[in-house]
Amino acid sequence: MDDAIHDDASSQPAHDEAVNAAAGHAGLVAQLRQLEDFAARTVAEGEALPPQATEMILHLREIVNALDGLTASMGEPAPGEASERSAERRDDTRGL
Repeated sequence: MDDAIHDDASSQPAHDEAVNAAAGHAGLVAQLRQLEDFAARTVAEGEALPPQATEMILHLREIVNALDGLTASMGEPAPGEASERSAERRDDTRGL
């Protein structure tokens, strides 16, 4: 019985790390979406997009794609889910 309790306690930090990583990933995706929305509105209104916004979108997209790839290599999401999200992000900001 003590072994079962010990095993549960030792797996908790790994679970917490996974939860924290998922929350961090979700935050980055949300920030990326906000920047992409800002870029789309700015371009639709005929205004010039600040170069910093374009650069930040590209860097955030690289980070999110890298995290998606890492997660996929660990067997977390369904096959193709990461690539579908990447394709959606590329489609949303082709004008950048």
